[in-house]
Amino acid sequence: MDARRWLPVAVGVAVLAASLVPGSAGAGGGTVGPVGVDKLLHVAGYAVLAVAALVALRARTARSVIAVVVVVTAFGGVVELLQGFVPGRGISVLDLVADAVGAVLGAVGWWVLGRPPGIAAVEAEE
Repeated sequence: MDARRWLPVAVGVAVLAASLVPGSAGAGGGTVGPVGVDKLLHVAGYAVLAVAALVALRARTARSVIAVVVVVTAFGGVVELLQGFVPGRGISVLDLVADAVGAVLGAVGWWVLGRPPGIAAVEAEE
């Protein structure tokens, strides 16, 4: 199996591990402007996860990019539910929104900037 296929697994495990570390309730890490640092970390982590998935899939269509955004956001939802069982952590709809924003930003960034030049918006026959 191609090593790039393991990239989203590794990123997903890292995001999961970081998300399930027990913390102190209400510890948001401060703010950057109107946004909490924890929300920026959610956006960054899920953007990287979306890009890793798209690289691994060699996604070539808008449909596959949308599917990655949905799956990555659903993963964020599952992680949020799991956090309900971790001391000092809780379920947060705003964290899930930040996860979705990150997934969308990562996918859009990959679509606009990261796709190899030969990949068009239509599926290539393999």
